[in-house]
Amino acid sequence: MRYVAIDDARPGMHLAYDLYDSQGRTVIGGGCELTANYIQRLKEYGFAAVYIDDDISNDIDIKTVIPPALRYEGAQCVKDCNIDKLTDVARQIVAAMLPEGRVSLDMADLRSYDDYTYAHSVNVAVLCCVLGMGLEMSERDLEILTTAALFHDLGKLTIPKEILNKPGRLTSEEYKLVKTHPIKSYELIKNRYEISAHVKQAVLLHHENYDGSGYPNGIYGDEQSIFVRVLHVCDVYDALTSKRPYKEGYCPSEAAEYLMGACGIMFDRYVVEKFLQLVPLYPKGTEIKLSNGMRAIVVDNMGGHNLRPVVRTIDDGIDIDLENRANLNITILPGDSDATEEFRQKSEAERQKMIKEEEQIRYKVMVVDDMATNLHMLKDILGGRYDVILLKSGRQAVSYIAGKEDRPDIILMDIDMPEMDGVETVKQINLITEGDIPILFVSAITDRQTVITCRKIGAAGYIARPYKAVYIISEIERILFEKEVGQI
Repeated sequence: MRYVAIDDARPGMHLAYDLYDSQGRTVIGGGCELTANYIQRLKEYGFAAVYIDDDISNDIDIKTVIPPALRYEGAQCVKDCNIDKLTDVARQIVAAMLPEGRVSLDMADLRSYDDYTYAHSVNVAVLCCVLGMGLEMSERDLEILTTAALFHDLGKLTIPKEILNKPGRLTSEEYKLVKTHPIKSYELIKNRYEISAHVKQAVLLHHENYDGSGYPNGIYGDEQSIFVRVLHVCDVYDALTSKRPYKEGYCPSEAAEYLMGACGIMFDRYVVEKFLQLVPLYPKGTEIKLSNGMRAIVVDNMGGHNLRPVVRTIDDGIDIDLENRANLNITILPGDSDATEEFRQKSEAERQKMIKEEEQIRYKVMVVDDMATNLHMLKDILGGRYDVILLKSGRQAVSYIAGKEDRPDIILMDIDMPEMDGVETVKQINLITEGDIPILFVSAITDRQTVITCRKIGAAGYIARPYKAVYIISEIERILFEKEVGQI
């Protein structure tokens, strides 16, 4: 079987897996021949892709790591906020996965249900269990971790769906309300004596960042339990790879880039590295493109190198172990097909129209760095989205801000610069602007004291080099959004 984007699905293809709605009802059963009506129905339900059976992939066997009935039970218990049953579901998930040792987690394990709100918690629980097993946690600790994952978003049940699924930008009040969900989740379980304190802490702190910039309490990574750090990584990964009304889902490799780019800032580096060893960046059955131009299907990803799976060429059906073929690399994932790209552009155009982003001004981004190579790299990354101002020193930046009424919307600031370092530059800029321009530090310096110093002078974010383009763009968008809704 192979994984096909719903926009690439065609009548006559045969569905390999049962697909369920949020009520546990079968939307379309496995083995069914797809029709135009069925494909349209799946689109309306929100399925981004499906597994199909065909001649080239009929020997690719993909097994779910937990039974579909257990997955549905977990999603239903989240929907009903049934805390007692969720505790039991957590034990069942661990009991189902632990005997298997290392498992191959594929897209079928996370994307067979249409309702993100409830399926997300079960997805995160499965991811947490996989990662916890990789970290060699005891059975008891796995149950703690998996239970916390099932509980972590219960607070969102108190937030209106029209806010959670809003396609446009949230208002300041809506954003504040969404950010209360960790506290609300914690309040639902805090007085339950039978629930471990470790579970309660992980639920409360699952949006804390490693550098202390998260919420609700701003706790640094070395003060966070391993349960908090694991849950944070798994929660973000599933959110990134899920299609939502306001965004397309990242493919696994794009989400991996985000996680790697945020190491030491949002996430514990060790936890991320272990996660990426265990969760396939190219799941079995997904279609890819090789550097020689040939299209192929991933056959197996359980080897020693997560980036180099065994693949099968579509044209001639030859299996290739990329770990032994240094001359071949994966270049494009299925989401890059022309049909899917056309769909993405159409969807984005509709979303942009809905939220009237065409009426918004183009944001100005100032980049301050004494290294010309860094300036040009950021110009290449950001130039298509923003008006970019490049400055080579802190003094130039201060002079520019002091002499211009048309100031940038955000500043990307290096730290280690001659004459005036980034910290002193920001202090002087803040005196001129009263801290009105958000600062995103971009630096190779990652020690805790430096990060703390940057936070104390009002930094809106901190990115460590080497960074990933997807992460730096995401951070800029986050900061601009938070500025717009009055959070910074």
